[in-house]
Amino acid sequence: MPLLNIESQPRLNPPISCWREDMPESHEPQLVPPQLRCMTTRNDIYLEVPRYSTEVSWWMMLPIAFLMFGVTVFFVFVCLLMKFYIFSLVGLISLSPFVLLALKMSFVAPRDQPLRLNRKRQKLYIFNYNRSRLPWFNWPVTIKTYNWADVYGEIMFSGVGGDRGYHLYGAICEPGTYNVVDRFLLAKEWEEREQLNQIWSYLCIYMKGESDLPEPRFKGRPDFWRPRKADKWPDEMERESTTAPAETLQFWTDKTRLNNSL
Repeated sequence: MPLLNIESQPRLNPPISCWREDMPESHEPQLVPPQLRCMTTRNDIYLEVPRYSTEVSWWMMLPIAFLMFGVTVFFVFVCLLMKFYIFSLVGLISLSPFVLLALKMSFVAPRDQPLRLNRKRQKLYIFNYNRSRLPWFNWPVTIKTYNWADVYGEIMFSGVGGDRGYHLYGAICEPGTYNVVDRFLLAKEWEEREQLNQIWSYLCIYMKGESDLPEPRFKGRPDFWRPRKADKWPDEMERESTTAPAETLQFWTDKTRLNNSL
């Protein structure tokens, strides 16, 4: 099937690097059949879609940890052998964080950073795991919330090593304009670019309130996303992102009454 809605120039300002195509706006007819690769939850209120983090090459983290550990042991051993005790201590302090960081990225940091679309509120909720280069610190979770009407889709192509392939990005624009204030990764495909069009089509059709949507192409999460799922959503955002406005109001009313009775 030929790709649709391909324009000669990017619509948004500033344009994304290595731009290839703008998606139809969310309120426009979607001309590509909708299809998701994976799905966590779908009901009449919200849709949760797993979102694979491509910020690092996950499969490289464990070999890097072993390599850095070997370099650290060799450096410290040589320095001790030559009685350069200060250098051995400096080397241990300098190189150990790299080993710990690679191990934490491999075994602790979640690869799935999901997003939720609440069609009763017409809101998008993006789960972000904020990594740091300091492995001994806690890496907090933040949730970004946007109005769905301000979200635009665009495809770019990256030719860089492990990140090579087509990327579907969501761009957040100032209301009523094409001026971009934020961008986030929605999905990635190595070669099958049309699948990104299908994902965008699915999200837009779901947010319009339609329920006759196909099942995802795959059940569950791909094996290479393991070993960690995303951390738990903060309680307040968990409630807001999974309920309709009236349900949230009733929840907080009941909670207030309970607190007052204690």
